Amino acid sequence: MTVPTETLDIINLEMRHLEGALALSEEAHWNQIEADWQMMMTAGNAIGMEAPDGRLVASALALPYGDSFGWISMVLVTADWQKKGLATRLLQSCIEQLESAGLTPVLDATPAGENVYRPLGFLPHFGFQRWEHEAVESIHLQSQALDDVNVDGISRIDGQVFGGKRPAVLESLMARSSNFSCSDKTSDGYLLGRDGRVASQIGPIFADNTASALIMLDHALANLKGRIFVDAADHQIEFVQRLKDYGFSSQRPFLRMAKGRAKPPGDTAKMFAMAGPELG
Repeated sequence: MTVPTETLDIINLEMRHLEGALALSEEAHWNQIEADWQMMMTAGNAIGMEAPDGRLVASALALPYGDSFGWISMVLVTADWQKKGLATRLLQSCIEQLESAGLTPVLDATPAGENVYRPLGFLPHFGFQRWEHEAVESIHLQSQALDDVNVDGISRIDGQVFGGKRPAVLESLMARSSNFSCSDKTSDGYLLGRDGRVASQIGPIFADNTASALIMLDHALANLKGRIFVDAADHQIEFVQRLKDYGFSSQRPFLRMAKGRAKPPGDTAKMFAMAGPELG
């Protein structure tokens, strides 16, 4: 018996939905682990839909980032419920949540997603790509001393460069990247990251100049093993070239977009790597 999709209610996801949410991101071959979902549910409003048998079959997330904009991500639908309008309903709900709070919806779109978001009024800001590598054998380590990260310093820099406030996100990333995170006070820069299901993710990386961003990148690479993802901004040409020199290959592109907002928040000139499409 076919169940009409309009009979599925949009529900707020709770911690009891963690297993189902994780199953959705694993099915999509995404990198999230339980800690990501826990953090995102705490920092924002996670919604979804359940099939009549109680199985979580779709999800979406709206993350308020201060008083200017909010993030939309984790729009997922399990295979046997796709092409039935569930993703559209969840996306519209996230947009309405943010706009009703006076926030501009912002997201990172795949090429396929871009075709969905443009008709809704989302405007392109800048592109970036996910670069991946199994392991870096030789690192160009430099003698410049780097500093440990602290929440006050990171929050200040992130607020200026990213343009929003995301304390729960930063605190989670700090806790999960203690073996490779760093800051560079000479450039007002910092680097964080996290563990993932299939790879360690390096990012965000924010800095006043390319030299500092590369020094922090090298530090992180020297302290990580196994597969690594870096979501690097296309406009940071020297930074991207260093990834290529290390043997990183491009996995897929993304486009940062905002609904009805032509100018991106923050300072893109100081953005070298993103925290990931689900976090910005």
